[in-house]
Amino acid sequence: MSTIKIGIAGRPNAGKSTLFSAITGTMVAIGNYAFTTTQPNDGIGFMNSICPHNELGKICNPRRGRCENGTRFIPVEIIDVPGLIEGSSEGKGMGNMFMDALRDTTAIINLLDPVSEDKKILSPEELVKDAEATEREIINWFTSRFSSDWDKFSRKLSQSHITLEEALLQKAAFFNLKQKDIREIILKHHFTEDITKWADEEKREFSAIVMSEIRPTIRVLNKGDLIENRDNYVEQGFTIISSDYELSIERAFNAGLIEGIRSLKATEKANPKQKEAILRMEADYKSGSMLRIFDVLTNIIKKNMNKIVVYPVYDETKWCDKDGNILPDALIMANGQNAEDLAFEVHTDIGEGFIRAINGRTKMILGRNYELKDSDVVRIIAKAK
Repeated sequence: MSTIKIGIAGRPNAGKSTLFSAITGTMVAIGNYAFTTTQPNDGIGFMNSICPHNELGKICNPRRGRCENGTRFIPVEIIDVPGLIEGSSEGKGMGNMFMDALRDTTAIINLLDPVSEDKKILSPEELVKDAEATEREIINWFTSRFSSDWDKFSRKLSQSHITLEEALLQKAAFFNLKQKDIREIILKHHFTEDITKWADEEKREFSAIVMSEIRPTIRVLNKGDLIENRDNYVEQGFTIISSDYELSIERAFNAGLIEGIRSLKATEKANPKQKEAILRMEADYKSGSMLRIFDVLTNIIKKNMNKIVVYPVYDETKWCDKDGNILPDALIMANGQNAEDLAFEVHTDIGEGFIRAINGRTKMILGRNYELKDSDVVRIIAKAK
């Protein structure tokens, strides 16, 4: 199965641990001081998508994740890493631990705290500088790793005749880049064909492209509940959330004070003070300038990473598996992948035995090269092994 792993990065005390606790439902050490997180924390968050069961008129049975009022919550891996400080790329602070955790991510949330040490709200321009500082450390780290042992690498390469694509695949192997990632960069950008002749500028340019296009970094502004004129920050490219709100909602849901994780409708169990707090949060979110974290994760996966959600089924008429479970699986696929790719995603044996696919909506036969669409319901027919 393909893995989506989104890292929560940022400076110490940006609220990463609070956010991680809220979106994963896992309590980690939370404290208002630097380096609360002493080792990477790994957990599960959720993106969301409209569930096809709305069309079927029957309730789905998710094998993983959950479905709430027609919204499918699909699990994604979340990693919270130690705070990033200036010099982390050189191993200062917890830099080595931070950077090693970062290399397995498929996208990065650069979480920023808008409140200064003297309790003032920073301007959008000041926060842009903070964001750039964090991103500069990440690029410095990648460049340092990519450039290491360059002379030894060049000598070894001079004895062979491999393409730029193959050379880059070898040199950037530490970051788990795939061949399609390298190919995409080469097609869109111009680099010297002989990698052994790359100057420092080209090495850094390649690193910056990887961190912006292949492993996108999204600037997320925390503590949105404390910010007035949030639109000014949105205009500067920030996505705005509130870790404190998210944690409060998670706790309210677990305590039965609200009806669902998306719904902020208070139940009869909530007392007047709790109902007032829930109404205040609901009004803040309805303003449109602050997002729920699962909507942020959804935007990252669908827009920044260009992914879609596909539902494989065993029975294309009932949209169920062999046991009658309706729409049990929701798989995150890359936009542009085809029916055969889906077969391999379900199981290697099914991919290797692929015969044809069937569209669950139209019941039309689909060939192996059929390009998948978001929210497709597909049956794969394969030779039995």
